[in-house]
Amino acid sequence: MLSALPVLIICSNSADSNKAAQIVRDMSLQSVVCSSLTDARSQIGRRAFQLVFCDDNLPDCNLRTSLRVLASATGGVPVVVLSHLADWDAYMKALGAGAFDYIACPPEPIETERIVRLALLNLDDNVPFSPR
Repeated sequence: MLSALPVLIICSNSADSNKAAQIVRDMSLQSVVCSSLTDARSQIGRRAFQLVFCDDNLPDCNLRTSLRVLASATGGVPVVVLSHLADWDAYMKALGAGAFDYIACPPEPIETERIVRLALLNLDDNVPFSPR
């Protein structure tokens, strides 16, 4: 069952954030889109989110710091990294830094939906995601 809480999309590339938002809408979920970690922290202060997509190249923060800040601010909500690097090493670094999963941009609907459902299944089973 998909939660009523929105999905937060933090992405400095509008084409990628729009595509991710469309995929989320197609899953009958709401989304909130931000272009920086600063904007995202403001949104997190106003509402709860069930999942976060985070660009690995934000203008105001590096990925490792973004993941740490998001884990703390959201209470451990799963964070999926959006990246223009379709690279095994980048994938492993993102997971090692605490990401739930990693999607090469532009996000593809089938893969993105699979990752969203897996993340939400963990939440529905009351299995909180704990970054490493």
